Amino acid sequence: MDPRHHSLLRDARRALLIRLRSLGDAVLMTPVPTALKVWRPSLHVAVLIEEPFAAVFRHHPAVDEVLCVPAGAALRERLRCAAALRRSGFELVFNMHSGSTAGLLTALSGATLRVAYARARFAAACQVRVASSAEREHTVLHQLRPLAELGIQVPRRPELELHVDPAARGRVAQQLAERGLRRGEYIVMQPFSNWATKEWPAGRFAELARLLRERYRLPILVLAGPSENRRLDRLLALADGSIAALRDVPVGEMIAWIEQCALVVGNDSGPAHVAAALGKPNVVIFGSADPEVWRPWTGPHQLLRPDFPCIPCAGDRCYEFDSPRCVESIAVPQVLEAVERLRRHPTAAIPAAIASPLRASARQG
Repeated sequence: MDPRHHSLLRDARRALLIRLRSLGDAVLMTPVPTALKVWRPSLHVAVLIEEPFAAVFRHHPAVDEVLCVPAGAALRERLRCAAALRRSGFELVFNMHSGSTAGLLTALSGATLRVAYARARFAAACQVRVASSAEREHTVLHQLRPLAELGIQVPRRPELELHVDPAARGRVAQQLAERGLRRGEYIVMQPFSNWATKEWPAGRFAELARLLRERYRLPILVLAGPSENRRLDRLLALADGSIAALRDVPVGEMIAWIEQCALVVGNDSGPAHVAAALGKPNVVIFGSADPEVWRPWTGPHQLLRPDFPCIPCAGDRCYEFDSPRCVESIAVPQVLEAVERLRRHPTAAIPAAIASPLRASARQG
């Protein structure tokens, strides 16, 4: 770090972490506020995040303040947020997101020391620009890199820190009773993703649900967010009564539902990281993303990952085939076998990842 920035860092009393989305990224950032508090216990640590994901930090013991910006905020709202940040007097701001909104808010924050990844939007407006690792680095470690760049000591083995909202836990307990469900006696299935290249086919989730109910006699519960209702309807039609569902579940209650389940099985997405943070047995189906970067950080889990040379890719669409064959290559028996391993050893050490037996050239038709 440039020696001129040492005095700015030394004098900082208020720090802001900007991490707008998404759920998984937010959960994987939970070690960062803790590291800041360990470095300087008197530091006021705030997190700026989009409202749907604020529950990740509202009960974090190292977070003094949670600020929210509306999801998909218009330019006027973003400028209003920037003005509020300037009034708040943050001396130290970390842009942990790298998108255009986070970059704009960082640049306009008025902080005397601004930190961003070198490839972030508007990074030129920051005094400290953090280069990416030359190696494949897990997201937890990547999000601690800006602190290390400033000379702040970070833990060798960071721990995720996710705390359940007591009010949400109470609401879920009531809903459990109303539905005749019991703590630790249901399986949460997560069949959705923001990317089609990371979403296992709905028909296979339906088949898996039937097999899980037959084998374990446990209810299969899907927790759907507001944008997932159409896909949920299709899944329920395929599942033939094997799946129970809750619609429009806010993140705080979703966390509480996962806290009280027996197992989580589903796509590489935010709920998988919630399960890992809470120490729940966790079966994760990978598609286009790099498991070395996005695997569950902790907790007992099994990975099912395809073996295609085009992985990882941008993920917004399949660039090699007419459909995402990577995630489609995972078979139902493989997932069932992974579930069986975790049911037999629910607190065992993290096992080695499972590779799909389908090996294919990315250029095959």
